Amino acid sequence: MQVHVQPGGGGVRGGVILFRGTGTAARRYLEADRSQADEYYLEAGAARAELSVVDGAGMAVDDRQLTPREYAGWVDWVDPASGEPMGRARRAGAGRLGSPRFAEMVVNTPKSLSIAAALHPDVSAALDAAQRDAADMIRAWLGQHSVTRIGPRGRQEIAPVERLQTVAIPHRTSRAGDPHRHIHLQIGTRVWAAGAWRGLDTAALFRQQGAIRALGTAVLAAHPHLAAVLDAHGLTLDPVSGEVVELEPFNAVLSKRAAQVTRNLAVFTAQWAAAHPGREPGPVVRARLQAKAWDHHRPNKRPARLGSEAGWRRELDAAGYTPTYHATYLALRSWRPTT
Repeated sequence: MQVHVQPGGGGVRGGVILFRGTGTAARRYLEADRSQADEYYLEAGAARAELSVVDGAGMAVDDRQLTPREYAGWVDWVDPASGEPMGRARRAGAGRLGSPRFAEMVVNTPKSLSIAAALHPDVSAALDAAQRDAADMIRAWLGQHSVTRIGPRGRQEIAPVERLQTVAIPHRTSRAGDPHRHIHLQIGTRVWAAGAWRGLDTAALFRQQGAIRALGTAVLAAHPHLAAVLDAHGLTLDPVSGEVVELEPFNAVLSKRAAQVTRNLAVFTAQWAAAHPGREPGPVVRARLQAKAWDHHRPNKRPARLGSEAGWRRELDAAGYTPTYHATYLALRSWRPTT
């Protein structure tokens, strides 16, 4: 598997990455990103890779679930609808990179929202719907703003994309087995324009990634149904941060991977400062240190101790969590003075 992180790509967690491996490698890559507590689309042949095709106006023209075999074929540039090839991928070798098969952004969810979903089944369902809405909004935006290049090298012209394919794969846990609701949104690098399959202009995509991230964050933070379901449990969705106010203090308890990264970053930053006395790291150096902190000792295999709602609740109880506050809040809210 080859994953190329574009310099200045907004960080490892939130930035766009280009995947240059095969379809088989892509399946392994996705499997490694979750624990066994997560229901994953490759298990038992259940299809959970969701393909969506949008036109240049951002309207969906095809939606379907892909089997594991169809998903691997899509990564290898086989059109799931027609079964026809969408081009020939360049292989890596002799100092050159292989063709990018897709560009990926992860639609992350604030940790406290993941915790709320683990505690309450109806919040879980509402969060699933909100994440789908965020992915749909991003797809529509991409359909409207993605471009390709047409013409011989040196005389290419920019042209709008007429059909864009994306695949969404939802996960519910982190590699550390903690609750972490997120969607891998994979943007196909083969697009239809001017009567042929062409390459997505990934340079333009990298320039657009800030707008894409902001769009996904805004949809979750301002989702009315999600806010209403949380409110029914005495929980408050912060419309700015997207965090659940009452559960945010417990984020660190169920963020083992984030805590590890924080420790790594402190060590690497101290090492850099010792090697560069009197200097402050600039944005490029900070981005490299952050990427190194995330990669260092990154779990490649599923954890031996798996996460579960019951296990997460025990960890929260040990940290001092109690639903008493929520019950009191609900009782006060429903109380009406007698006359």
